[in-house]
Amino acid sequence: MPGNQQKSATQRQDTGKLGEASKESATKVSNTVSNDNMPSPRVPDSDTAGTTDQMAKEISSIYALLKETSETQESKLNAIQSATRAVESMLTNIGERLSNAESRLDFLEDAHKALEATPPATKSEVEMLRQKVDDLENRSRRNNLRFVGFPEGSEGRDAAAFLREVIPQLLETDFPVGPEIDRAHRSLARRRPDDQPPRAILARFLRYQDRERIVEAARKKVKVSWNGHHIMVFPDYSKLVTEKRAAFNQCKRLLHERRVKFSLLYPAVLSLKTTEGRREFTDPKKALDYIRSLSP
Repeated sequence: MPGNQQKSATQRQDTGKLGEASKESATKVSNTVSNDNMPSPRVPDSDTAGTTDQMAKEISSIYALLKETSETQESKLNAIQSATRAVESMLTNIGERLSNAESRLDFLEDAHKALEATPPATKSEVEMLRQKVDDLENRSRRNNLRFVGFPEGSEGRDAAAFLREVIPQLLETDFPVGPEIDRAHRSLARRRPDDQPPRAILARFLRYQDRERIVEAARKKVKVSWNGHHIMVFPDYSKLVTEKRAAFNQCKRLLHERRVKFSLLYPAVLSLKTTEGRREFTDPKKALDYIRSLSP
C-alpha cells in the first residue's frame, strides 16, 4: 500500500510537470503568432523623398503660373475698364452734341417755316432786281469807251489830253469843238510786261453824241492803226453784259467766214440779215445751230 501511494504521488508529480511544459509551449506559440501579425515599422526610402520634392516644385510652379495669369488678367481688365470709361465719356459727349444739333435743327426748321410763310423775295424778284442793278450800271457807263492797243506809257501823264489829240487823227473825223473828255485812265490792273498786250485806256466823254460818233467812225474805218499799232474801240459794258456778248463769239466767227451781215445789239442780241429776212437771237446755242444750217 505504501508503495502504491508512493507510485501514485510520483505519477501526479510527472503529470503536473507535463502540464506546465505544455502551458509554456502554448505561450511561446501564442507569442510567436502575435509577433507575426503585428505590422513592421516602415523606413522612408530615397525614392519617396524625391517624389515629394518634385510634387512640391510642381505645386509651386502651378501657383506661380496662376499668380502670373491672374496679374495678366487683372491688367487686361484694368485696360478694358479704362477703355470702357473713355467710350462712356465719348458717348456722353456725342449725346450732348446730338442734343445741341437737334436744338439747332429745330431752330432752322422754325426759321425755314417762317421764311416760307413770309418770303423776303422770290427768285424771279431777285433776278429782276439784278437786271435793274445791271441796267443802272450800264447806264452809268453809256458815255464810256475802251481803247485797246495803245502801248504802255504812250499816253504820258495825261491820258485825256492824249486822246483828245489822237482821236481826230486816228479816225480822220472832224469834231466841231473836239471830243470833250471828262476823264481817262488805264484799266486798274497791274502794268503788264512789254511782251504782253497793254492795258486798255478807259475814257468818259462829256457828250454821248461824241461817244457814238467815235464808235461809228471806228466801225466804218474797219482797221484803225496808230504808229504801227492796231487800235480797237469798244463800248464799256458791265461784267454781266460783257459775258453775255462774249457768248456769241463763235457765232460771229462763223458769220465772218460765211460773209453774213450781222450786228450785236445791246445788251446781247445777235441780229442776222439773211435771204429769209432779219433774224434775232438771244440764245447763243440756237443762233449757232441756225448759222450752221445756212448754206455756205
